[in-house]
Amino acid sequence: MKKIIALSTLVLAGALAITSCKKKFDEPPVKSIPESARITIGQLKSKYTLNPNQNYRFQNDSNLYCVVTSDEVSGNLYKEVYVKDATGALHLRLVYSGGLYIGDSIRINLKGCYLNDDNNLIQLDSVNTEKSVVKLASGLNPQPEVMTITQITSNTSATNTAQSKLVRIDNVEFTNVSYPTFADAVGKVDKNQIIKSCSSPTLTVRTSGYSNFAATPIPTGNGSIIAIVSQYGTTMQLSIRKISEVNMTGALCGSTLAPGTYLSKDFEDLSITSGGWTQQNVIGSINWTASSFGSQNFAKCTNFSGSNVACETWLISPPVSIATSTNPNLYFQSACNYAGAQLEVWVSTNYTSGAPSTATWTQLSPTLSAGSWVFTSSGTVSLSAYKSANTRIAFKYIGSNTDGKTWEVDDVLIKEN
Repeated sequence: MKKIIALSTLVLAGALAITSCKKKFDEPPVKSIPESARITIGQLKSKYTLNPNQNYRFQNDSNLYCVVTSDEVSGNLYKEVYVKDATGALHLRLVYSGGLYIGDSIRINLKGCYLNDDNNLIQLDSVNTEKSVVKLASGLNPQPEVMTITQITSNTSATNTAQSKLVRIDNVEFTNVSYPTFADAVGKVDKNQIIKSCSSPTLTVRTSGYSNFAATPIPTGNGSIIAIVSQYGTTMQLSIRKISEVNMTGALCGSTLAPGTYLSKDFEDLSITSGGWTQQNVIGSINWTASSFGSQNFAKCTNFSGSNVACETWLISPPVSIATSTNPNLYFQSACNYAGAQLEVWVSTNYTSGAPSTATWTQLSPTLSAGSWVFTSSGTVSLSAYKSANTRIAFKYIGSNTDGKTWEVDDVLIKEN
């Protein structure tokens, strides 16, 4: 009996020993920083202003409370975000990518971070999101400050108070477009585009070739843009957060387009290419030209000059932004004479430039002239299936070595029904 009791005691002791060997995970120490150690973005920037071009390292604990206004999700930023508080806005250069999102309320322990600038863009450098940042809340909705291009560009030094702000600029449009899309998505090359207001001031919009909207065509209308104000040297720039915040579908500065009209080309200026129209010679070198008869001006294409010449020539519209339209339709007038191929009308939402074969085109079915130089209405040609920010139409002329009609086109309109 004593042996049994002793054995039971042994088993119990062993169990207690096993239990006591279970690992108790360490808990991180919670560092309490006094309220006096708080610092604002305004105070940070004043430190830089007092000692410009210095790479100042924070040696002691201090807290910056702020809200994230731009993140890395679109790919337009990498290892960097922008934040704001009640006193200003600031660029953060991160040690690691990811983890911070628009609307996050965060606390940053500045110890080990640097206050410096990147070509005049004041920044908090070497921010370690894993060690120095605490997320206090998520889902906030920071609102942009409405500013003008003049307000943003009036000061090109590092003391510009617009620097790093989330802003909305109204009544602006892209001008002198240097590349058909926001950036080179294939070569992953950053691109600069220029926006202007109707009173002429301009501002650079810089986009990364790695952004998820790099291949988006440049809008052709007037409207608003929400973006972060950045800076490179003495050049003020905008950095777009997401493409949905670029809304430029209105009539251009000085445009006489009526509300609900997205494209109008009447050839009254006797120019084929005004307004951004282009032509592409797929076969031969026959071109569309501007022509007149009586008081009417129009576009004309013919492959006959003493004899017929084989050709295929496209007259292509500029990109038309009808992504937010309700019921867009195409209208035009056509006239023709002689024997040959019918005029063809096509639509694309992914053409940018160069040969038509680089894009996907769908043939439309308008009413065309039966001949004898009689101008005939196309009727209502619906474009509802092709609503995008890059809708283009094209008139395709075809001629052979043995025949070819002469085609004339006038009063091209894309508008609401």
